[in-house]
Amino acid sequence: MKIPTTILLALGFSFYFNQYAQVYSALILILVCAYAWFDLGWRDGQTRHLARLTLVFLIVMLLVAVPTLLEIQARRATAAYEHVHDGAIQTEEAAKFLLAGKNPYAENYVHTAMAQWPKYFGLAPRDNPALFYLPYLPLTFIAPLPFHWVFQTALGIFDLRIYHLIVFVSWFCLLFQMTPVRDRKLALAILLALNPLFVPTFIEGRNDVVVLWWFVLALYFVQRRRIALASLTLGLACVVKATAWFAVPFFLVHLWWNGFHEPRAWLARVFAPLLIVGAIFVAPFLVWDARAFVESALWYQSSVYRIAGQGFSRLLLDMGLIANETAAFPFTLLQLVIGVPVLIGLMRWQAARPSLQRMVAATAGLGFVIGYFGRAFADNHIGFGLSLALLAVCLGE
Repeated sequence: MKIPTTILLALGFSFYFNQYAQVYSALILILVCAYAWFDLGWRDGQTRHLARLTLVFLIVMLLVAVPTLLEIQARRATAAYEHVHDGAIQTEEAAKFLLAGKNPYAENYVHTAMAQWPKYFGLAPRDNPALFYLPYLPLTFIAPLPFHWVFQTALGIFDLRIYHLIVFVSWFCLLFQMTPVRDRKLALAILLALNPLFVPTFIEGRNDVVVLWWFVLALYFVQRRRIALASLTLGLACVVKATAWFAVPFFLVHLWWNGFHEPRAWLARVFAPLLIVGAIFVAPFLVWDARAFVESALWYQSSVYRIAGQGFSRLLLDMGLIANETAAFPFTLLQLVIGVPVLIGLMRWQAARPSLQRMVAATAGLGFVIGYFGRAFADNHIGFGLSLALLAVCLGE
C-alpha cells in the first residue's frame, strides 16, 4: 500500500507540534496544509513536484535548523556549558587542544566548560571519568577546524552545531538524489529529517548527522559505481564514529555479489581507500600517544563509561545483576557472542538477494544488536539505527 507523503509529513510534524510557540506551530501548520493541497489536489507534474520539494525544505528547516540556531543563541547569551550537549562541548575543547599543539586524547577536560555541564553538577572531577577520556575518533574534531577558524575570526564565536547544520543541509539535499522516484524522494527526506529520535539529539549537538552524511554519500557513489570514492567516504565515516564500522562487512558483501571480483580492483579501489583514510587520521595519534588513543577512543566506552540508556545493560542494572552504573561487566564478550552469529546470518541474508537496500538494512540490524548489548545504548543510538532502517525502506529493492 502506498502511503501519501502528506500523511508522513503530518506525522513528522506532530512530534514537534507542542514544542514551540503557538504562533510558530500555526505557521508551520499552514505550510503542511499547503503541502497537502499540492500533494493530494494537483495532478502530477513539474509544478506539483517543485512545490512539494520547496515546502518540505521550508518545513524541515523550520523544525530543525531554526530551533538549533535559537539554542546556539541561548548558549551564547548564558554560558558555554548551557543549552548544549556535553559531547559537543568536549569536541570543541578537543579542537582547541589540537590547535594549541596538545594531544586531545592525552589531556583532561577538568578545566574546560565540560566540567561545568549541568548534568555533572555536584560531581567532583575525580568522580567523573568523562573528564579524563575523549571517546571520539579523530575526524570528529578535525573536520570542524576550518569552520572554527572562519567563524571565530569573523564573529568571535564558534558553536559546533554551526558545522553540524552545514552538514545537515548537505545531507538533507543529498537524500533527494538517492532515488529517481519522486514520491520516494520526498518520503525519504521527510522520514529521515524529521525522525523524532534524531531531531532532538541533533539540536543539542550530538554528532550522528556527520556519520549519516558520509554514509549516505558512500551509498550515492555505490549507486553510480564509483567504488573508490564510495570506499573513501565510508572510510571517512569510520573515522568519525564506530557506528559506521558495522557497514564495512556488508559493503564488501554487496560489492562481491554484484560482480566486483577482480583482486587488483579490490586492492586499489576498495581496501586502499579505507586503509589510507584510517592511516591519515588515526596513525598520527597512535604515534603521538598510542595508549591515550586506545584508552580514550576504544576502551573507555566499553569498560569505564557509566551504564546508560535503554539497552540490555539497563535491564541487568535494574534487576540487581550489576552492582552500580560504573561496575565492571563483560559487555564486549557478550556483544561478540551474540553479534558474530547475527553478522553471519545477516551476510547470508544479504547474499541471497544482494541490493543496496539489504546492505543498509543489515547495517542497521547489526548496529542495533551490538548497541543494545553494549554498556550504553542511548536515544541517539536508537535514532541512528532508525534512520538507517528508514533509509533502507525508502531505497527499495
